[in-house]
Amino acid sequence: MERRYRSASELAWRLRRLGRPLPLPVTDPPDGRFFVDGEGVGLWEWRYGFPPNDRPLVALDLETTGLSPRRDAITEIAVVRVEGGDRRTFSTLVRPHRPIPPGVERLTGITNAMVRDAPPLEEALEAALPLLEGAVWVIQNARFDLGFLAPALGRLGVRMEPDVVDTLVLARRGLPGLRSYRLSHVADVLRWPGGGYHRAQADAEAALWVARELYYLLGRGRPLPLEALCRKPSTP
Repeated sequence: MERRYRSASELAWRLRRLGRPLPLPVTDPPDGRFFVDGEGVGLWEWRYGFPPNDRPLVALDLETTGLSPRRDAITEIAVVRVEGGDRRTFSTLVRPHRPIPPGVERLTGITNAMVRDAPPLEEALEAALPLLEGAVWVIQNARFDLGFLAPALGRLGVRMEPDVVDTLVLARRGLPGLRSYRLSHVADVLRWPGGGYHRAQADAEAALWVARELYYLLGRGRPLPLEALCRKPSTP
């Protein structure tokens, strides 16, 4: 299965570079991202856009000192907001209330020295709020990030209950049989052109790419409302 997904993603990449259908000898599209007509194989993204114009979309990622929202702290926040043809980004390191363990420093590349003079969490969130408001949020493993984010917003007196596209859930639905559903692996299978995982900006961009690819894969030529991809995740 995974080899088939990778092969389809390579074909999608070829088609994007070419900008027109390829006259391949196929009768069925490789997956839902593709159409087949008299000209050959093409991409549905050429016929309708993502996200649908009626809803702004925000990809969000956090880096943290560890896995527990009760004991650990946020060290980096990144937001990518897409609304119509407008694209805005925000990213900042955050000064945590506890040291970053050596293993996490090695994983993320974010060191204690880097965050020593970073803004505190409340200041970072206040700067990010204008990009978060009124949007559908895209998050990889939303339960984890929201477990850190919801209490922090609450301390600011901000209550948000956005619709959430969880790319972990979406990938399990659209790409059954993968050996891993880590963001880096799913994005690699879907031929994301970026890299540098485990930094908030790169992971937010990768999550947005995964959501986009799966929007077309699951839609199979039908422009879906974003609500069709959403669920209300629980928080710890």
